[in-house]
Amino acid sequence: MRRTISFRAAAAATVAAVLAAGLAACSGAQVVAQQKSPEPIRIGAIYNVTGSQAPLDGPSLDGARLAVDRINATGGLLGRRVELLERDGQTDPALVRYDAENLVALKVTAIIGLSDTDQVLAAAPVAARAGIPFVTSGATSPLLPARVPDWLFLACFGDNVQAAAGAEYAADWLGARTAAILFDKDMDYTRLLQRYFGQSFSAQGGTVVVRAGFHTGGHDIAQLLAPLRGHNGGESDDGEGARPARAQLLFVAAGPADAGPLVRKLRAAGYRQPIMGGDSYDNRVLIKAAKETGGGVYFTTHAAFGLAHSTLAMRKFTTLYRSAYGRPPENAFAGLGFDAVNLVANAIQRARSADPRKVRDALRETRGFAGVTGGLSYADGSPVPRKAVSVVVVDRRPELAAEITPDFVAQP
Repeated sequence: MRRTISFRAAAAATVAAVLAAGLAACSGAQVVAQQKSPEPIRIGAIYNVTGSQAPLDGPSLDGARLAVDRINATGGLLGRRVELLERDGQTDPALVRYDAENLVALKVTAIIGLSDTDQVLAAAPVAARAGIPFVTSGATSPLLPARVPDWLFLACFGDNVQAAAGAEYAADWLGARTAAILFDKDMDYTRLLQRYFGQSFSAQGGTVVVRAGFHTGGHDIAQLLAPLRGHNGGESDDGEGARPARAQLLFVAAGPADAGPLVRKLRAAGYRQPIMGGDSYDNRVLIKAAKETGGGVYFTTHAAFGLAHSTLAMRKFTTLYRSAYGRPPENAFAGLGFDAVNLVANAIQRARSADPRKVRDALRETRGFAGVTGGLSYADGSPVPRKAVSVVVVDRRPELAAEITPDFVAQP
């Protein structure tokens, strides 16, 4: 028996076939669209959000995240999204090195991060061997570029600059003519900072009457203060121990985890002289310790967020940061993380490429970059920018004491 197909059934079959073909075409178009979606630009970020460097690196990572969010909100870079591949080094150089190797294997365009010289020296050589630029947001040794040539850049000033600013403030504003120096012997940062401060203080007409080292975490106050009290064992510039009265200023070069406890113990031991340190003091624990022990603590840092005389860029950044995290920037390192990402982004835009070598070449040519922590240029072939230094004093509260571009700066 011959079967017949109605016109309606035939029409329905035709429509179904067309729809199926259309759906297949749409599905294929979606696959093609997905295939054509550009790969994101990947920037590695190594920060020690746990361990002794966390007071500096935690805020810096938050600043870096904020910069990436802002870039993506305005269309990304070169029509591509930016991904920040985050790694926690846990203040362990071996883990920091592993993190760098992992990011290299993922073919990132650049790596940013870290606020300590020893930590950077664990990561930056790995990036350099792979031909990937490394921008440290907060490690301040001016010797770093010589140790990792061609591929390492600083988003911050060098220790010789901040030490010079501190010495100038001590001599001109505080009227100090004698200083005692205590420093952590186990950190490259603290060894360099105390050396540069001594050179700069001498250039200001001051005298370092005693210089003594201690070990990281070594808070045995009797042993620490023995050189200041004329006991044996001190390393004095003049070959003698120094009585406390001879030192009008105590310069204490310590890491962020040790700075606060040391200030408390110095004050408890009866030392009322001004205490000065570097940018590692720019953390809540130190500020709390200074306020609760009578103040008189000074430190140099990269930008004084939330304090008087902040720039328009700093105020805008503070607003953005508060909106994102529900709190103001904890310290200058939040701004440095923000600047490090934008510095790389600026180089990518100028290079019109995410190729690491081209980005490196564009970084070298950076001039007049407007960061929230100040203007930045890599002039005369140096990857260490010359930037102004903020001096903060902590009495009842932290206040901006001065902005200094020092006249004398010791050679690295």
